[in-house]
Formats: sequence, structure tokens, C-alpha cells
Amino acid sequence: METGTWRSADQPDAQRAEAARAMLSAVHLPWSLALSDRVRYDCDLTWHDLGGCSLVECRSAPLAGYRDTRDVRRTEGDYVGLLLVLSGRESVRQGGAATLLGPGDMMLWDGSQPIEFEVTAPLHKVTMLAPRERLGRNLASPAPRGALRLESRSGLGALAAGHLAALAQVARDLPPGDAPLAADILIDMLGRLVNPDAPAATSGDLLSRILAHVEHNLADPALTPSPIARRFGISPRYLHMLFSPTGTTLSAHIRARRLAAMRRDLADPRMSARSITEIALNWGFSDSAHASRAFSAAFGQSPSQFRATFRQ
Repeated sequence: METGTWRSADQPDAQRAEAARAMLSAVHLPWSLALSDRVRYDCDLTWHDLGGCSLVECRSAPLAGYRDTRDVRRTEGDYVGLLLVLSGRESVRQGGAATLLGPGDMMLWDGSQPIEFEVTAPLHKVTMLAPRERLGRNLASPAPRGALRLESRSGLGALAAGHLAALAQVARDLPPGDAPLAADILIDMLGRLVNPDAPAATSGDLLSRILAHVEHNLADPALTPSPIARRFGISPRYLHMLFSPTGTTLSAHIRARRLAAMRRDLADPRMSARSITEIALNWGFSDSAHASRAFSAAFGQSPSQFRATFRQ
């Protein structure tokens, strides 16, 4: 599966539902969808090949569906899906347990087992599909079966969520030789989340420590490449070389993580009393105008427009 995009709005109304069923199953593994041909269903899809893994960004109107044993048999290969909700709501049921996912929530689901889902509010999510055996290389025991909700707001889980969200923004521009490495970085972090006893990959230790330092210091306006290089006793040039396989720059990663944190706070009703400027400055932006421009460029709407969608 190479890079591609698809929009339901580009399809004739009479064919929209049928086309959506085909496309969602083509890029997300086979699914059975509760989608009426008479309903005007809206969906935008973008997908990228990451050297054996695939990355799918999906914007969807409310929808429900499932994978039963027939859908599982129609699937070529054994995959796990790492799902991150960027906005909206989705409930997932697998293995008898139901989980409601909202903005910032992350889940690992099992492509070899029956599963149900329901999108209850307009959804924007990103999913990486990875062969189970590729995840298994990073585990001390076999990859888990069934859905598993993962910590995504602190520690290594926050790093993994940030990397997954960043991949959705930069995957199109990744050189083919770097795409598998970008996926491997995420799979390595995922392996440690699922099984903390998994052996560490020494080649990524320095990068992992730098990413952890960034994550714990996002609120510091002085968090820039030069001080980070001094903190780890390396040159700025070596720091940029070390970071280049991720497909983005360190400065862009810091900005993306700050924007993700800002968006999470804007969607949080507990933060409704805080101004947009307060939230932006709290996450290390030097001024609210710069933060607003960066937010609009990254997410296609201003911070105030995004916040307004959660106050309706």
C-alpha cells in the first residue's frame, strides 16, 4: 500500500456508502460496516506505506461496524493496530471489554480477534497497522491478544502518542529508506509499553533519552536544540544527525508535541476557564499569536474554532 488519499465527498451520492465500505476495509483491514446506502456518510482517508507497516489517518462521521470471524479469515496476514484518537469519540469492544476513547487516548487492538466499534462523535484518528511478528521482536513474551488501552499522557506512552501523531504529519515526505526506521522507533516504544521487560535496543538509547527529556520539559520556553545538545554532551550537528531518521527535525518535534498538548487542553472541559493565551504559554510558546498560527497550520482551524466545537 503506497501513499494515497480518498474523500467520500468526491464520490457520487448514490455510490458514496458502497465506496466508503470498500475503502475503509482496504486501508484498515476488512470490516463489516453498519452503513446505509441512503445515508450521506462523510469520510476522509490518507494512508502511507512504512516498509511493511501502514499508517492511516481517518476523519469520519458517526459510524458503527465490526470484524467477525469471516472478516478475520479475509485478512491477509496477522496485524495489530495502534490507534490514537486526535478528536471525537469512539467506543471499542474486543474480548468482552468495552473502552470509550476520547482525544489523546491510545489503544492497541488485535487484528486476529473479533472486534466492534462505534464512532459516537465526528472522529479524527491515526492508526498504525503492524505485523504481529514485528512487534513480537521487541517483546520477551508473545504479543498480547485482544485490545489493550495504553497510557498516552505521561512517560513513554506520551512519547509514543506524540511520535504516532507526528508521523501522520510527516509520513508523506519521508524518504523510502527512512520510513521503516520511523515505524521501528514507534514499535520499539510500543514493545516496551506492552512489556516493560522487553530487551532495550541500545542503538536507540540516546535518542530515547533525548525524546524523554523533551517530553518532560515542553513547558520550558528555553527548550531548543542547542541547550539540549549541551545537556547530553553532544554537538548540535550530531544531535540533528541523530534525530534525522525520525523524518522530522527536533525543533519541529518540540513544536508538534507542544501543539498536541495545547489541543488536548483546549478539548478538556476542566480547562475551559483558562484562556487560549494561558494554555499556549503554559506549553512553552513564547507568544499566543505564534501559537495560534502554528495551531491553525497544523490542524486546519484556529484554537478558538477548535475549542468552540467542544462547547456546543
